[in-house]
Order: sequence, then structure tokens, then C-alpha cells
Amino acid sequence: MKVQLVFAPALAESSLEALAESMCPPLGVLYLAAYLRSKMPEVQIKVTDGALIGFQKTWEEIEAFQPDVLGISFYTMSTHGASALARRAKEKLPDTTVVVGGPHTTALPLDTLRQSHADIAVVGEGEIAFFQIVQALNSGCSNQEIYKLPGVWAIERDGETERVHENPAAQFISPLDILPSPAWDLIDFSPYKGWYLSKQSPEATIFSARGCPYWCAFCSNAVWKSSRPTLRLRSARNVADEVEMLSRKFGIREFFDQADEFNNSLENALEICRELKKRNLGVTWKAQLRVKPFTEELAQAMAEAGCWYVHLGIETGNQETIEGTGKKIDLKDVETTCALLQKYNIKVLGLFMLYNVWEEEGQLRFENSAASLRTLDFAWKLFNKRLIDYISWSVTAPYPGSRLFDIARRHNLIDPRLLTDWEAWQKEALFMISLPGVSRREQQKVKLKGELLRLRCMLRSWNFKAKDIPFLIKRGLHLLLASREK
Repeated sequence: MKVQLVFAPALAESSLEALAESMCPPLGVLYLAAYLRSKMPEVQIKVTDGALIGFQKTWEEIEAFQPDVLGISFYTMSTHGASALARRAKEKLPDTTVVVGGPHTTALPLDTLRQSHADIAVVGEGEIAFFQIVQALNSGCSNQEIYKLPGVWAIERDGETERVHENPAAQFISPLDILPSPAWDLIDFSPYKGWYLSKQSPEATIFSARGCPYWCAFCSNAVWKSSRPTLRLRSARNVADEVEMLSRKFGIREFFDQADEFNNSLENALEICRELKKRNLGVTWKAQLRVKPFTEELAQAMAEAGCWYVHLGIETGNQETIEGTGKKIDLKDVETTCALLQKYNIKVLGLFMLYNVWEEEGQLRFENSAASLRTLDFAWKLFNKRLIDYISWSVTAPYPGSRLFDIARRHNLIDPRLLTDWEAWQKEALFMISLPGVSRREQQKVKLKGELLRLRCMLRSWNFKAKDIPFLIKRGLHLLLASREK
């Protein structure tokens, strides 16, 4: 049996496309491949990174491989490309079973099935569900038997009539240590340049945990909210084993832990640092952090283990927004955490959002332009005090799967065309929420100020490398275009 797993490409690129941080192989499909291979070693598996090679080359790989099962991973901005691939596969390869999954599918399974014409949608964590689907197909099970599997959604069509099959997501895999490491051998590392801020290369991405115990309004990680518990941790030994394998087998010199927050558990984070330090692999690393819980002990342990850079989710300079969106931090803690990181020479990228939206007792609340400017002022203050080294921000976007998406729909804040034209969400200049009393011109002025601030910080802090030049050119062109928008 032949199975192909595809990280979906966008159907078309935008000149203002956000520069994604996914400059490493797609971890989700590599985990699916590894789990399937561990259960069915006789299956022939191919992994295709459509985001890397584009739509046409992705289709050519599918057509050449002729899979019995085609799995396509959706995220919102690639939905048109993913749907187009699925429809083409159903037309050109009628004997291929098309299975779709990923964050967008989990958030909007019926919408995804209707757009893609796929046979099956997987809702929630994919490893077990996808294996069970492939196993059932390989055993000759009927569609009706497959439709009963946990996490499986499907639509049977008889002319104009639809019959919907939907099952709750399967229970999460726990403990995470039972998962095999991603099938790194199924991809070629050489085309991946890694995140544009790096100390060493080549670079890989890992996840030391899955999920998050918090419920911020803007978070769109529907997959990890589809079952319980919402946070699962890998053991320190399991994480270090993967890092050591990546180093020795693939020559990886740096990794980015993109778990939602490395410090959700102080105890587990400290254990990971101690285990990495003990192995002395010479590998540097980066991570994503919450403002709290955080201690000097952890800052020191991270530095001693090779961590040199973090993304810190600050989000806003307005305490009211923090409380409204459910972020559960205090602005007073931001400077404390940043100071500890700087004390141990760990560079900080502060992450911020503009025009946040939330509800209080059913009433719409949001940041206007003045509040968004306060966020930019707060970011600049932190930068001037040398508490953060870089600034990144985005205009709040109501991605499917987030509470924000539901709030925005309830209050008619989203242009209806954006609820079908998911590819349009790729455009960085597009404001996806229309806020009462806030003009597009006003928003553009705030956005331009943010772009200038980001560039100013970048020029002051960055130790430029040759590989950074394309990024700088794209960012400069984006800034020029943003300044001309009306």
C-alpha cells in the first residue's frame, strides 16, 4: 500500500505574503508518517512539503507516486491550494482515498469537506486516526465501518442529498513519549534555511510539548483543544534523545522548540535544560515562552543548556486587553522576565498584537487605534531599556478555531467574502476585522508606524548574515507598499 502525506501549498502567492517561520520541514506530517510506519512498516510512505515546492510540483509528485491514500494537511492560508489538490486527486486518481486534516480542518470540518471533495476529514490529533483509516482501508473495511472511527468526519452524497458522519476526536496520545520521533529520513534537510535569526545551521524544529492550559481568545490551535488534557509534556530524556539523534544522524546544530510555551511547567523545563547540558551536544536552541511562570533558576538553566533566543508572548501594552482576552499575565511581570533573560544573555523577540478583540458579558470590546499605539509605545519602551532585542507584531486575525473567530462572526466584524476566500488571509496588508468607528486609513497609519518601529529595532539589533538579505529586501518592499496604501 502506498501512502503520501502532503503539507499543502497555497494556490497562489501574494506579494505581501507574511514571511513564515516555517523554514524547517513540516513536523505534523512527519509525525503522521513515523506513527504509521511504526504500526504498519510494510506501507510505502512519501512525504511532500508543498509549501516548499509549490502547487504544480506538489501535484506532479502526487501524480508520479500514485498513492492509494493521500493525506493533506490544511492550515487556513493554504486552504485553497489544499482543496484544489484534493479535488484534482479525486478527478485524476479516482482509486485514491483522500484524507484531509490539520488545524483548519479541525476548526471547520464540514466546510473543508465540501470545498475539497475529500473522502474523509480527521478532526483533532491525527496520528491514531490516520493510522486507523489506513489500516481499515488496507483490511478492506467498508466505508460505513471507517465512518465510525473516532475523529472521522465524512459526507455521503446522493444527488442533492447529503448524509453527514461525524465523530468526536479520539483521546489524545499520552504520554507523548510513546510517539516515535518524526520521520526525518523521509525529507531532505538541505533546502531548508531555518529561522532567519540563528547562531548555527542546519536547523530543525521540535515540540517539547503539545497544547496549552490557557484559553486566550485569539488562539486558533483547535487541534490541541479538541480533547483532554489540553497540555501534555514530553520527558526531558525523550526530548534530549531526539536532539541527540538530529545532531548525530542529520548534523543539526540548532533547534527551535515551538511548543506553545516552553515554561508551562517549570519543573519539566528545568529537567530538559539539565538533560541537554549533561549531554553537551554543542547544539544551540531557541524557544517560545510565557511571561510567567518564570524564574532566575530557569533563565540560568536555559542559558547553560545552549538557549540563546526566545519568543516572548507579550501581546499588548494594555492591561485591560490582557484581562479581556484571557492572557493571564501582568504587564508588571514583563519587565521582570525580560530582565532575567537579558541577565543570562538570552535574546528576546517581543511578540505583540494590534486591535485586539474580546467580549465581556456578551458585549463587544476591542482596542481602538489609541490603544494599539500604546502597545507600540510599550514595545519601544522595552526596546529602549534593552529588555527586548527585537519586535514583532501583527494585526489581530480571527482564525478559525479561536474564540475570536466566533466573537467576530457574532458581531459581524468579518467581511463575508473572507469566510470563503481563505487564500485572501495570506495578504499581510489585509485587515480581516472591521471595527466600529475605526477607519481603514486610521489602521494603515498605525500599521505603518509599527513597520517603521520593527525596522528601526531590526537595524539596531541585527548581526546581518548573507542569508538574511532576501528577508531584508522583502521587508523593505513591504514597508514601501504599506506606506503607499490609502
